[in-house]
Amino acid sequence: MIFSPRDYQGAIVRHIIENPRCALWAGMGTGKTASTLTALEYLDLIEVVYPALVIAPLRVAESVWPDEVGKWDHLQHLRVSPIVRNVQERIQALREPAEIYTINYENLPWLVEHLGEDWRFPTVVADESTKLKGFRLRQGTQRARALGSVAHAKVERFIELTGTPAPNGLTDLWGQAWYLDAGSRLGRTHSAFIDRWFRLKYDGYGLEPLPHAQGEIQARLADLCLTITAADYLDLPPLIENEIKVELSPAARRIYRAMEKAMFAQIDGHAIEAFNAAAKTNKCLQLANGAAYVDDAGSWREVHDAKLAALEDIVEEAAGAPVLVAYQFRSVSAPGRKRHPRADVNLV
Repeated sequence: MIFSPRDYQGAIVRHIIENPRCALWAGMGTGKTASTLTALEYLDLIEVVYPALVIAPLRVAESVWPDEVGKWDHLQHLRVSPIVRNVQERIQALREPAEIYTINYENLPWLVEHLGEDWRFPTVVADESTKLKGFRLRQGTQRARALGSVAHAKVERFIELTGTPAPNGLTDLWGQAWYLDAGSRLGRTHSAFIDRWFRLKYDGYGLEPLPHAQGEIQARLADLCLTITAADYLDLPPLIENEIKVELSPAARRIYRAMEKAMFAQIDGHAIEAFNAAAKTNKCLQLANGAAYVDDAGSWREVHDAKLAALEDIVEEAAGAPVLVAYQFRSVSAPGRKRHPRADVNLV
């Protein structure tokens, strides 16, 4: 497919090219991934940007970035190697020649320790960068501190991508901004950031921003952070179709293939059978959704949770914004409500 960037995607590409350390704040479906890869391709003509390391949630690291490369004509020459799964597979993935290496946030401390002084990624892309908000100079989350040890010492280009930079308020911004400027804009330490722009709430629990905080913080980050909203770009379509692919586990795939080929499968000792093509299609749809009915009373057995895991990523990126989920089978509702007990799920 030929990549014909919309105006706002062109703005993304220019922002990344012009700012070696920058952030892109744009919602789902705005083309952050393709635009970032396109910018790296332009930069590759004039400087060393590869190999690039993309840090992302597991599903995104394992499938979204590789799929995006395969989708566009101008990117198909790029090789993507996901550093996921067990240690042996991660080591093998690092040995594979590639321009793009992807890794999930949970494996980041392992990667930093494994490479040590042999860090080889001049470019780092933090997809869903809010996962780095917990960085502190002397404490903070393990993955944030691991990345912090190389972010300025060994990385030339650092690109942050997220649709929700501050889901819990302005306090989320310091950790992410530190990777871009080492604290020069919002304060060298988290405590300095808090002291300058926040105060205790009247009840003594939690922090609230001072009246001038929002404007001052936005002004200080304006040159590093590009925000994309529908209101800014009139050519943004009212509906963005963003197809999200999920990969079935080997066990779930075996059950699906058995039903697809033999019209019969076993799930936890329960036999499910299709007597015609229409019934087989229905059973395959059930299995693809994560569970299958095993008797006429409506009892069902779970086969996988791949789609629910993908939904978690969507809900996390929405950061409190309403998410409407349409599902085909009631067997999806119970585990879905268990994961999101406060969500309003309507059967459509």
